[in-house]
Amino acid sequence: MSRTFSAQELADEAGVSEDRVEWLTGVGILRPERAGSFVWADAFRVKMASALLDAGLSEEMLIRSVNEGWLNMESAGEYLPYEPGPRSARTFAAFVADAGSVAERLPAVFETMAQPPPDPDAPIHVDEEEMFRRFLDVWGAAPDDEAMLRASRLLAEGARIASLGWAELVDEQFGEPARERLVRREIDVFPEEVRRKYTTAANLAPELFRWLSARYLERRSVEGIVEGFERFLALKDLTPMPAPLAPPAVVFVDLSGFTELTEQRGDRIAVRSAVALQERAHSVATEHGGRLVKLLGDGAMLRLPDAERGLSAALGLVAAMDEAGTPRAHAGVHAGPVIERDLDLFGRTVNLASRIADAARPGEVLASETVAEALEGGRFRFEPLAQTELKGIAEPTALYRVRPDGSGGPGRSG
Repeated sequence: MSRTFSAQELADEAGVSEDRVEWLTGVGILRPERAGSFVWADAFRVKMASALLDAGLSEEMLIRSVNEGWLNMESAGEYLPYEPGPRSARTFAAFVADAGSVAERLPAVFETMAQPPPDPDAPIHVDEEEMFRRFLDVWGAAPDDEAMLRASRLLAEGARIASLGWAELVDEQFGEPARERLVRREIDVFPEEVRRKYTTAANLAPELFRWLSARYLERRSVEGIVEGFERFLALKDLTPMPAPLAPPAVVFVDLSGFTELTEQRGDRIAVRSAVALQERAHSVATEHGGRLVKLLGDGAMLRLPDAERGLSAALGLVAAMDEAGTPRAHAGVHAGPVIERDLDLFGRTVNLASRIADAARPGEVLASETVAEALEGGRFRFEPLAQTELKGIAEPTALYRVRPDGSGGPGRSG
């Protein structure tokens, strides 16, 4: 059952003065069933009204906008899938003091998550108290002092992209067209069916986020248990020791002439090309047992389990971009040790793969000598190029143009 709030409690939840809550009630923007009996949705209404007033909207225009139906306050609560629990008897400062020295880092955690710092003298919500207690139990015990902020940053980046990107997509597809119709005076009020789309999307996103997060964590847990148990049995001489993993391959794929495309044909075609790269890079990486590490504007970085799958992915992605009708792609591939931190890759292998991609021409896949030697005699043909000067690399580098048609001849062509 939903809680009710007094005017002061509602003001505390919304971060405004009690006077503003009372004013909004007096002019009919807030309509409690009885005096001092507000619901959680009223907090959103207060925040919405306060944001408009703080942005310079006059009180008179705010009241008129609500009365004319230009601003729908009645359905505001439908956009709030999360309602915090009741307030604890402890303030945030008391919670930090009770949790020990590790809790002193919580303000930095809030900052990393781009959330306003809690008021030390304000009571903390009970569910937040329990959540952050478990957060500190896990990450406060990590041997890496930076682990807590790294965990915060990972969660924040994922939630920000998922939540804000989702909301912007809904607005792009439904909200903006409706506003354009309002401007053209084709309609008088914001369409009810569009409001329902917003409501459904706002409530659906956290459900899908939780469902998908559970799937990712489930898969990672199973993989980790299997890998660990295989090694455990091998150390007891009960099963053969798993073969050592090949060094991973790092692939950089870039679109040729992306800047010129933007200048000549406009931003929209450039955006479509970048989106096509993202979709195909993710698909190709997954197909070859790897992953898309990140997008780099007009390029992408992929991690594949080994050199062979790295080359296959690079050739496949360059071909896929040709089929997509975008500017031609080019790629560079290198294999070797990498530093993996928070799903990103670092180290010399990464740097060299990037520079190799820079040296490739449109439609071309270039590989390092390490990759060519590892796959000599296989299904790729490697055409040696002249020693190449690469930016940031001290010595000239041996590069090989890769063809997927080497099965009928030697691994390298002379």
